[in-house]
Amino acid sequence: MNFVKRFIFGFRVFFKDISVRDIFRVFCFMVKRFLLRTPVPVSVVFALTYKCQCNCVHCSVGDYNKFGNTLSTKEIKETIDFIARWGPIKITFFGGEPLLRKDILDIVKYASGKGLRVSVDTNGICLDKAMVVSLKRARVSNINVSIDSVNAEIHDTLRRSPGCFGKAIEGLELCVKHNIPCLISTYASKGAIKRKDLEGIVRLGKRIGVSGVKILFPILSGKWRKAEEERLDPEEEDYIKSLIDPSFVYLEDALEMLKSSGKGCSALRRNLIYISPYGDIQPCPAIPISFGNIRSENIRKIVVRMTRHDFFRKYASCKGCLMNAKGFRVKYFLKANEAGLPLYVDKF
Repeated sequence: MNFVKRFIFGFRVFFKDISVRDIFRVFCFMVKRFLLRTPVPVSVVFALTYKCQCNCVHCSVGDYNKFGNTLSTKEIKETIDFIARWGPIKITFFGGEPLLRKDILDIVKYASGKGLRVSVDTNGICLDKAMVVSLKRARVSNINVSIDSVNAEIHDTLRRSPGCFGKAIEGLELCVKHNIPCLISTYASKGAIKRKDLEGIVRLGKRIGVSGVKILFPILSGKWRKAEEERLDPEEEDYIKSLIDPSFVYLEDALEMLKSSGKGCSALRRNLIYISPYGDIQPCPAIPISFGNIRSENIRKIVVRMTRHDFFRKYASCKGCLMNAKGFRVKYFLKANEAGLPLYVDKF
């Protein structure tokens, strides 16, 4: 019964208004992945910029360069062309704050026009009526808005952006009003657990009428790269898992939610890849390891090398986020302090 609820939830959020074209893409993906054994990921997370109006204390990409030479519209569209041919079902535009890009609507429309399900992760500050209506016209599939606390002052303080809580709530309400599937995305810090924020966020989501709530475990990456004090103990993790509601609340990753109620990692299972604003191909945003850069090498060669690399076999047994694994952190982050991020996999 729980599997059925999880499946209905996933379909309601990520495949609302599904078309014949979408069904055909899913069919082609299934053939490539399971019949032909081609390691095509389900989803691509594509960061369009690291610039952001917020300066969050927990930002998982907070130690990347925020002011580099980001990919142009042409480079992004060429990359989307490859993704569409390759076979993933879904693309998520990420940041930083992707809505800060002046070409965001053009990019969303282009990706949806290629038959990809398009998600946007946002802090909600730019989600005014004009943006929400325009995103719907561009055929966005769902929008994920970050909420750190039900207390506006705490949320704004954690994000170091006065007034952003109110704008995020207004953005969610507009998504609901205009019938766009939307999620509240939050994270289970020790502070949030102590304040009972997570239960409050779930209640808030139900009151607004959002499609669901995604809870992330703390990721010891970015600004929390050295924040060992934020590592949850087993009792805290069990408490977070107790909040799962197969029809509304899930942990970490939607695909893993369909398979089980516990946390998992789509990146290590090769169900996800990440493309940085500068063209680096990484397992996910939080793992600062690049397998190559699309500006210096053909993206097809990079992803083929990535799918065959021993890295994934070596760490496949990791439970949860690899960035929280002590051995991995000790081995590679000492280098990161000197070399900058991301590290290139062949230099390990």
